[in-house]
Amino acid sequence: MLLLICALLIGSAAAVLARRGVLRWAGAAALTTVALLTAGIVELTDAVVEHDGATRIDQPAVDWVLPHRTGWLTRLAVAISDLGDTTTMGAVALVACAWFAYRRRWPQFAVTAAAAAGAGLVVGILKIAVGRARPPVVDHLVTETNQSFPSGHTMGSTAVVGVLTALTVFALRRRAARVAVIAAAAVFVVAVGLSRLYLGVHWPTDIIAGWALGTVDLILCLTLYLRFVRHTEPRMVAQPA
Repeated sequence: MLLLICALLIGSAAAVLARRGVLRWAGAAALTTVALLTAGIVELTDAVVEHDGATRIDQPAVDWVLPHRTGWLTRLAVAISDLGDTTTMGAVALVACAWFAYRRRWPQFAVTAAAAAGAGLVVGILKIAVGRARPPVVDHLVTETNQSFPSGHTMGSTAVVGVLTALTVFALRRRAARVAVIAAAAVFVVAVGLSRLYLGVHWPTDIIAGWALGTVDLILCLTLYLRFVRHTEPRMVAQPA
């Protein structure tokens, strides 16, 4: 509760600064969102460590999923999970960075690399620090050997797909195309998280934490990217009539 209050105070302060012109409204919204998500992540991590709070939804959710497994849905879940795994997302980020480097688009290169590296670093640290066990192995449909919290698939796909989606949207001019790209990316990221629950290798709170952490990573990287691009854009020079 204290963390939530602090986050709301930060949001209120950001709104005041935006009204006075110190911050842009987009920056104030980003700051408020990051503060709220960070507070939620801290509370969720504490609940996982203490085995209380939001973790009460974990076992009932897993128990509901198990009887609803079917052959075709299992094959679909495995395919989506493979597309969203850390190896695939790392490869996608690497290919994107290589392309940006080839085109000498260094801001895009930097933000993509930062989002992917940040996701990997945070997941690795939290998995070791929290040390949460996965659901019972007997319920696993795929093999996993590391810790459960947070979901690396979920955070990685949120960060990598999110940053590449944002860069694509920035380059598009048609609103319909932007909406379609955002919708497709959102469906994919949600599907990756749900596939991990379906396959029995993550608790729901692992997945929620992955989405939240990936969103924070994405917002921070894109905020720095937009500020960098804004400050490095060449100013228009007035031409004589």
